[in-house]
Formats: sequence, C-alpha cells, structure tokens
Amino acid sequence: MDSVSQFVLGSTVATVLLGPKLGFRAVLLGGAVATLPDLDSFLPFDDALNSVTYHRGFSHSLFVQTAVSPFIAAFATFIFKKRLIPYLKMLLTVWLCLITHSLLDSLTTYGTQIFWPLDVGSPVAFPSVFIIDPIYTLTLLIGVIGFLFLIRKRQAQAMRLVQVCLAASTFYLCLGMGGHLYVKSKAAQHPQLTGKRIHVQPTPFNILYWQILAVDDTNYYAGATSVLRGCKEIDLKTYPRLTLPTELTSPEVPKSVKRFEWFTNGFFTYQNSKQGLKISDLRIGFAPFYPFSYIFGKVTSAGFIALPPTRFQGPKRDLSSLSALYKLASNTPKGCW
Repeated sequence: MDSVSQFVLGSTVATVLLGPKLGFRAVLLGGAVATLPDLDSFLPFDDALNSVTYHRGFSHSLFVQTAVSPFIAAFATFIFKKRLIPYLKMLLTVWLCLITHSLLDSLTTYGTQIFWPLDVGSPVAFPSVFIIDPIYTLTLLIGVIGFLFLIRKRQAQAMRLVQVCLAASTFYLCLGMGGHLYVKSKAAQHPQLTGKRIHVQPTPFNILYWQILAVDDTNYYAGATSVLRGCKEIDLKTYPRLTLPTELTSPEVPKSVKRFEWFTNGFFTYQNSKQGLKISDLRIGFAPFYPFSYIFGKVTSAGFIALPPTRFQGPKRDLSSLSALYKLASNTPKGCW
C-alpha cells in the first residue's frame, strides 16, 4: 500500500494498544515503526530490475520483523520510560505495527516476500485492495484524527472511535478478499479461460470493479468485471504473449531478467520493440499499457547483445489513454460475469 496508508495503519494499531498512556505520541510511534519496512526503497541497485524485485524483500519478512521487534521495543520503552509502558506490551505493539505493514502489502498486486529467506515461491500477492484505496485510508485517518481531537477531554470516546475505525477498515479488507475469491471463481468458469493461469485484482481506488488477467504459452487475456449482481458476460481481449526465445538462454541474459519472471509469478511477456528486447509485468497496468517494462538487450543478425536493464520508455500517454481502464470498468454493470 501507499506510505500514507501504512503510516495511519501503524498509528491506529499503536493507538489502540498504547493510546491511553501515550496520547498523540502513540500515533507518532506507530506511524514511524510502520514506515520502517519501506526504507528498503532507498537501497542502491545498479540494475533497474533488481530495484523492483528486491523491494518488499527482507525488510518485509515476518521472520526478520519478529527478530528485530525486541530491539525496537527496548529502544521505545527507554524513550517512553516516564510513561511506564510495560516492555511486553511495547513489544506486542511494535511487532504488530511491523507485520501488519507486510500483511497489508501482501493484499496488493505487487507481491511481498513475507517468508524471506525461505524459498517458497514467488512473492505473496492476494490482490484484494488497490495500492491506493481512499475508502480504506480515510477510514483509518478519521479514527486517528478523531482520537487526537478527543483524547484530552473524552478519552473513552477517543479510544472507541479509533477501535471502530480499525474494525471497519479490517472489514473492508475482508470484503476485498471475498471479492477476489468471487471474481477468480467466476473467471475460472469462463470458457475462454479454462485451464489457464488467472490473476484478478481491483481496478484503481475501489473493490467493486476488477481486472482479469490470464496467460497461457502463446497469449494473455485481459478484461474487467464487477462483483455487482445482474451482470451478463463480458468479452475478453486477447494479446500475443512471447516467452524468452530458446537461443537467448545464454549466460549473457542478465540474471535479473529471470528473477523478474519469478517476481511476476509467471504473468509476464517479452517483446522485441524498437528500443530492444523487453520484459513486462502484466499484472501492473492494463493492456496495452504496462509501466513495469524493461529493456535488457537487442537481437541483431550477429546474435543477442546484452544491455544494462533500463525502464522502457513508451509513448507519452494523454488523459484519453489513462481513462481507458475506467471506461472498461464503467461498462461492466451492463455486461459482466
């Protein structure tokens, strides 16, 4: 999720546990701790692909977070020693602020390596909420702001408000998870998608309209649907999907390219564009606009020439192209599964 959502989630968790004793300090403590995992964004990488696939890595591991929580809790207990916060309660607060960050991230498309360093497959992604969801974030924000206004004179009401907002935001995530399972089961029954790998995710800023993505060896399929009732079937669009040519499996191909395949959980395609050979993550974006596309070489008459992986610079998009996904989603009530 975005940084604001992660901050207010951490603030809410800490406020529920420590609000009566720390007041506004609980908001700051929880937000600061919940922000720590995303500091991996500042790690330097000389490979554009590695900068993507190593994000949400070790710092988002539940094992690492569990291991560092006692040290962070000890430091926080020392800072707030005058407030007489029991160490075990501080430890629980810190641990929850960290792991809820990773668990929330795992409910988005990008994927999160919550089991690092175990080799258990691709990063965990159970897309149930868009990376920026105003309803989820505002629900938490209302609780935090209300707490700050009420804590001095109406402590009981302040605590009740933040608890209700945390429960409501969690329920919203559960609705998204239910939507994910519902849409995926419907997609699996679609005759055009039988036997294919399927990925579903919410369209931007809501959990009512959903994108459908499916892949096989030669094509990928993209469409949209809704969890609303009274919908008919919607046609999918089919696009050619290319895998890495067998003659290009030499050591010259950067290892980060194969890692990117792993990162996408198999939802990728190659394309030999004018700028060079590129790989694209089909989960992020919508057909035919995929921002996570990278050039890593060129195919010439002399063979494959490796290039340092760089972000693919596609044609500039105007407002009409950016609204394409909205138009697709807005049509779904007239015809969806």
